Amino acid sequence: MLKAGEVNLGAQQVRQTDTRSYRILLAMAVGCFFVVSVITRLLPRALRPFAASARKRESCFEEARRVALAVIPYAFEW
Repeated sequence: MLKAGEVNLGAQQVRQTDTRSYRILLAMAVGCFFVVSVITRLLPRALRPFAASARKRESCFEEARRVALAVIPYAFEW
């Protein structure tokens, strides 16, 4: 018998929750790195922390997305 407060989630519901959480985390990270990217555009290219690994010129949004996609997997290693 199930308890009144117990929640049974199916595998699909868990997957959807994980996907939603990942997308929210990614959106927050891209937003934060976008602000950092815009601010660091005021510095010379040699002093920018994230521009050194870029092979081509990219927009602030592309740079923020690239850095966020590189950093987000570390959040799930705990």
